[in-house]
Amino acid sequence: MNSCRILDLDAIRNSLEKVQAHFELLNNQLDEPRDPFNDVVCSNMLQGYALIDRLVVDGVDLFDLQQIDWIIEINATVLCGVDPEKRKEFSQHIAMTTSRFFANDEGAMRGLLEWYNLHRDKSAWKRAAGVFVYILSKPQLFIEGNHRSASLIVSFLLMREGLPPFVLSADNLVAFFNPASVIRRTPKNGLAALFQLPKIKKKYAAFLEAQSSSEFLLKDSVAKKNVKQN
Repeated sequence: MNSCRILDLDAIRNSLEKVQAHFELLNNQLDEPRDPFNDVVCSNMLQGYALIDRLVVDGVDLFDLQQIDWIIEINATVLCGVDPEKRKEFSQHIAMTTSRFFANDEGAMRGLLEWYNLHRDKSAWKRAAGVFVYILSKPQLFIEGNHRSASLIVSFLLMREGLPPFVLSADNLVAFFNPASVIRRTPKNGLAALFQLPKIKKKYAAFLEAQSSSEFLLKDSVAKKNVKQN
């Protein structure tokens, strides 16, 4: 197994646990209150960060048609983690999500790939924001877990460019979720998309850049040591 690491998972865990500790207070500030940020959600997200960490190190391209199944794996991880028994419990849901993802319907995998390929020349922040908006806008990419999956896919895109991941914190939770509520109600196509989504993408790109923090990356000395051990 590849022992090289990029992310400081302990720092990410600390940030998520602070969100968990203050979640009730923060949830009251949201336009659309969220489900509890419990231990299961926190644990699955940490496993999701460990997954994208490995994918980046291994040189995986989520937007290569030959490797796009990893996007389904990211969604499955945030929903049920990596425990085999949980996977069995969620097997029907994962199968339904996979069928939806690969369908020819609006908002499915083909549209995501087309959007990404048309914007490969944009900055990492703009591409990440665009993918985030595509996943969340109506119809959403996944049946469930769109916000969590989108934040991990965004982090993957940023990390591939040598940038820190996006990590939810007590300071950025409200600014993350409130605009996302607008995105969720906005169709991918039509007049609303034409006039609203570009503005939202621009704001999210700026938000992601402002939230960028090297505290979630391992120090160079640690990373180099892991590379040597690999």
